[in-house]
Amino acid sequence: MLILTSLDSVTASLNAAKTANDMDFYATFRDITLTTFIANRTLGVTGGSTPVTVIPSPLTDTQRVVDYISVFNADTASKVLTVMFSNGEHTRILWKGSLGINERVQYQEGSGWKVFDASGQEKITQAHNASPLASTGWNTVVLSGDVINNNGVANTLQDVTGLTFDVVAGNTYYFEALIPYTSQATTTGSRWTINGPTFSLLHYTSEYTLAATTKTVNSATAYQIPAASSASSLAAGNVTTIWGFVKPSENGSIQVRFASEIAGSAITAKAGAFIRYMIIA
Repeated sequence: MLILTSLDSVTASLNAAKTANDMDFYATFRDITLTTFIANRTLGVTGGSTPVTVIPSPLTDTQRVVDYISVFNADTASKVLTVMFSNGEHTRILWKGSLGINERVQYQEGSGWKVFDASGQEKITQAHNASPLASTGWNTVVLSGDVINNNGVANTLQDVTGLTFDVVAGNTYYFEALIPYTSQATTTGSRWTINGPTFSLLHYTSEYTLAATTKTVNSATAYQIPAASSASSLAAGNVTTIWGFVKPSENGSIQVRFASEIAGSAITAKAGAFIRYMIIA
């Protein structure tokens, strides 16, 4: 049960500014005095890293009983949401976690906090031989449009803009990226990797097409590996996969990056590519 008295409030903030859209929130509560019982509600949007009031302080001599809070990620990228309680002097975290695109966290009186994935299914925490943070639910980020790298300098890495997810220091993540791509010429190779914040653990593998029956495989314990592009591709029908584990030592984002072997010769990451991830410890 969440009960607010004079000067108490509940706020929400994100780890970064919105990418395209703020998160939506909706809350209901009851104000109780010795003589009255009044139901009410609030709705609004988050404001990036600046805390926004979700439930304001009640009047003096009034107890505000919180029945329901819902925050929905309407953005085009995942963000870390923090819901805080404050009494005007001290603050306490009520809930903190990463919400993927179209995911929602909900507080309900009697059942506490729950997270729902983009399909509306509850994300269940593993209970047997698992960290309390480990989740059976995947978070998935899908590339909505093509991203082209035809840089005038060969082998220059750039972000696959939109193919990224936020991470929180101390959590261990497993991730998988699957990226269809095209090449302007079969003699133009490519390079696929990731970048991110400082870490205490990083192990990942990337593999991508060389020809119809061959591919290159790279295993790494540092970001932006390999250092060089491959020497060939198919014109179409190429696929990149990147998978591995990361435990960041600071908050940040894991970002897929790519390069073209030949200056001015386009490598194009195609819409529908995706990266998915889960917290495993």
